[in-house]
Amino acid sequence: MIRRHITLASVFLLLMTAAGHADEVTCETTTWRVAGGNPLPPAEELNFALRWGIITAGAATLSVHGVEEKAGRPALHVSSYAHSTGVVDTFYKVQDRSDSWIDAASLTTVRYEKNVREGSYRIQENADFDQKCRRFLQHSVRFDKNNRAEDRSGRLPPYALDVFGSLYYMRTLPLAVGQTYTLDVLSGDKIWPLVVNVKRRETVKVTGGRFDCFVLEPILRQPGIFVAKGKKVEVWITADERRMPVRMRSEVVIGHVAAELVNYKRGS
Repeated sequence: MIRRHITLASVFLLLMTAAGHADEVTCETTTWRVAGGNPLPPAEELNFALRWGIITAGAATLSVHGVEEKAGRPALHVSSYAHSTGVVDTFYKVQDRSDSWIDAASLTTVRYEKNVREGSYRIQENADFDQKCRRFLQHSVRFDKNNRAEDRSGRLPPYALDVFGSLYYMRTLPLAVGQTYTLDVLSGDKIWPLVVNVKRRETVKVTGGRFDCFVLEPILRQPGIFVAKGKKVEVWITADERRMPVRMRSEVVIGHVAAELVNYKRGS
């Protein structure tokens, strides 16, 4: 039960089961979009406490490492690292690392890498997103399945994102209560539509401070990858220009899992 919920990705986002489709494209004529919106910080570190009910289950960090070159273009490198602590670490060890490179101009994913250890479950996975030709190439190794390796490829719809990168894209949008956004997200070897509603605006107090926030709710219309149908996920993002995630909360079979901001640093 805990493995499916303690990762940052599963706390932040839910993915739906209806797959997206991409039209035939010609690489030579496809152009990169120029996305606007709120700019992402060039450097940032957000530290969270992960709690399962009243139990502190782990800690997590979201980081922005600056701009690097990927696919011959400038891309923002973002990462997350989550690990179990205390009594949870004793009987169920978790160490999750995700890295995404988001094209600086189009705000689309160009590459992601993840290394997940949750109990006996262990996987390494990476994928390159060819946004011009709308194809992805993915490689994964299951260390808990006799080092079983698998290579997959497929089509991408325009402006596709990875699961983790989609959180940062949401931070660039001009949020307002009542708005709905739909993102195409690659998870596994399939594209899933992620629908996010801006539910309300409220002030929340966490260890890291008191923040005026928009509350986002991903909508799960079918049984999902991370949680069962009908379980609620909410994400609190500050309503100022920083658009920082300060709290995430996901219902589970017993109680809920929450990530709350403890402290943060932002660079110029």
